[in-house]
Amino acid sequence: ACAVESAKGAALTVHGRTARDFFRGTADWSRIAEVKGALKHIPLIGNGDIDSPDKAVDAFRHYGVDGVMIGRAVLGRPWLFAQVHAALQGREIPPEPSLTQQRDILLEHFQLVLERYGSEKGTLLMRRFACQYARGKHSARAFRNKAGRVTTSEEFYDAVNNYYPVE
Repeated sequence: ACAVESAKGAALTVHGRTARDFFRGTADWSRIAEVKGALKHIPLIGNGDIDSPDKAVDAFRHYGVDGVMIGRAVLGRPWLFAQVHAALQGREIPPEPSLTQQRDILLEHFQLVLERYGSEKGTLLMRRFACQYARGKHSARAFRNKAGRVTTSEEFYDAVNNYYPVE
């Protein structure tokens, strides 16, 4: 942390797990808080296990961080950013979108990826994201099986329109 600060780093992000931990266990936010004491001029951004508005608020309240970074939790839930923002502002947290709204967000996400990367690469990139959108949803297995194997945008649209969980 001191080396980053002395090298004129603009900020420092610290994850509460080691490389050896990989994705197992929980992030150690007390270790992140220890780093804050070593910094004098740059902000500390904490990362690890922020998957709800409450956890983001708690990170600021209990660990003295200047910011939080959200990683895997937002892969299939981009609305989490708006929920966290509302919680940090002390406003009412927007509800989870309905399954129909989530499907529409997924399709919009796909369209943006296609515009950026083209049909072939964009479709392959979206396989992982699409499966994340369906994570934990009732009857999502068929969708994940289909979406995880698509190779064309037509196959992707077919998977979403015919297999994405519905209300």
